Amino acid sequence: MHILTAPLFGSKHLIGLLFITLFFLFISSIIKNKKNENQKNTILIFMIAFYILEVLKIGYIIYLDKAYPIYQLPFHLCSIPLYLYPIMYFFRNTKFVEKYILPTSYSLVLIAGIMALALPINIIGSQTSWFPLKDNILPIISFFYHGLMIFSSLYLLKSKYYNFKLIDYTKTMIIGLIFSAIAMVANELLDKDFMLLNKGTGSPLAFILEISKPLYIASMIGGFAILVGIVFAVTDLVYNKKEVKNKINSTV
Repeated sequence: MHILTAPLFGSKHLIGLLFITLFFLFISSIIKNKKNENQKNTILIFMIAFYILEVLKIGYIIYLDKAYPIYQLPFHLCSIPLYLYPIMYFFRNTKFVEKYILPTSYSLVLIAGIMALALPINIIGSQTSWFPLKDNILPIISFFYHGLMIFSSLYLLKSKYYNFKLIDYTKTMIIGLIFSAIAMVANELLDKDFMLLNKGTGSPLAFILEISKPLYIASMIGGFAILVGIVFAVTDLVYNKKEVKNKINSTV
């Protein structure tokens, strides 16, 4: 299946990545310099921001199509923050949030945001330039949304709101598999492509569908399990290096 999009890693893609990076670096500097920061309020702001961007996206599509876009029901991988952040905020300080929601909100949301912006086939639009802006409303919203996914995930780790543990990988995968199962049920009922697990629209592994759909689904889930595993492995490596450095500094 050929999808008409702006070139990957073309000028539009790279400019979009640069702008989003600079924007969230600016936001990071504001949060960092803010005195007596209340982490609870920051989580609330993230939650509200995700919902505002989602409402803007859906509202604009309804404005264009004069109908609710069933294919935009929140069963996509990148819809997960819409569920995780309300749970994280309203049920904070519970074991479930600590053991399952926080690890997932860090690792799974992080890699999903990275993949979406690295390979934005489904979100970058067909225009080869960001101008005129009126022709890029949905791509602009999507770039901000997925940038927020990355930024919010890194915030959880950097602020120590989430205390990283390597063993949290299995808990993250449990939540990921639950969402995958929900998406597959929705795909069967509505004949859509939530999480790209039905028709593979924009998926780099879509060619496997020609061989076997179960093999394709297994490959998608397995591939994502590997990517999430890489996030945990890299984070663990960074944490171990910091611990060694701190021990060296403490003995000097």
